[in-house]
Amino acid sequence: MPGAVDVRNFAENTFNSDTFKNLVNSYQKQNSTVVESISSSAVSKAQAALPKAMEYGTRLRYGEHNVVSNDGETIVSWMIQLTSADAPSRKILLSKLMGLASQRNPEAMNFAGFIAEYGLFGERKNVARAIELYRASASFNYQPAIYNLALAAAYGKAQSQSLGTASTLIEQAFGISPDGSYRVCGFGAFISYRQGDRGRATRYATSCWSALANIPRALYDERTTNAQKIGLLRESIATGVDDGYALLSKVTREAGHDPQYTACKYMLVSRYRGAADNRGLREDATKCYRESTPSNLDAKEAEKRMAITVPGITAFVPIELSALEKMRSANKFHYGWSVPYLPFRQQDVDAFLPLVTNPKP
Repeated sequence: MPGAVDVRNFAENTFNSDTFKNLVNSYQKQNSTVVESISSSAVSKAQAALPKAMEYGTRLRYGEHNVVSNDGETIVSWMIQLTSADAPSRKILLSKLMGLASQRNPEAMNFAGFIAEYGLFGERKNVARAIELYRASASFNYQPAIYNLALAAAYGKAQSQSLGTASTLIEQAFGISPDGSYRVCGFGAFISYRQGDRGRATRYATSCWSALANIPRALYDERTTNAQKIGLLRESIATGVDDGYALLSKVTREAGHDPQYTACKYMLVSRYRGAADNRGLREDATKCYRESTPSNLDAKEAEKRMAITVPGITAFVPIELSALEKMRSANKFHYGWSVPYLPFRQQDVDAFLPLVTNPKP
């Protein structure tokens, strides 16, 4: 559009400019001695001593977060800064956050639970303690903590697995505020599908751009074409849940015969997933071809087509299985993670990934 401002380039040029970098360095130097003297007894005092340019830079990059305390956004910005801070700065920030957690600040308590669950910053991994902290934080109606408790109930972390409890908790979290990372609505859609609650699953999936919400969209949205269903379910497999394999077989079978024998292909993909070898695959492909071929087709023509179609079905299965595994390996969103805050988007995951996968003091 003529005259339009290239916002992305403008932002990149601004924040990568020497002027802005010098401004940030200046603020950091001015405030470094003050930050060290902040008392964790009052967030307001700590907030006044923060390097302001760094805090606002964090907000511009990561956006606003779902918080409940007056200083929640500042506290979340500390969490984000921890991921790239040097050892002395990290020690200061952790001291402030843990001090706030001891005073029952909801954002800090949830973060302390996150640290305990994954054993970060030299802490011993303690899932039971993490659940206690999430519950304490959730008592303030803090959405990330309630979401973490829903995950814990669904996966049976330090407790018996309960989809019912998970469903109740995710409903509570969903009702608090929209989540820009779509973790809450995505997990809600998936849990509701697992419970067979079509109405609730559809409600969660509406305007929810999470691949976990793809399952109810593929199953329940009558506007979705067969090709779209296949795409949605393939993407759902990339999240780490396995339901999509059997569902691909289901939706392609229900779609009826097509010249590509798609139903045969995905029936065999589901059957041979995890198989030690592919022995018997060609025989199964031949059997499915014969069962799926229209009965009014001339016998000679059917045999001629079989010579072409069966090798295609047979070859498709290992290729598709490999493709789906690669999609899953490439997906770094980590849907099953608890979260230190919400929204918890891909750039947040990338920032915390080294800490969670290789925790160090």
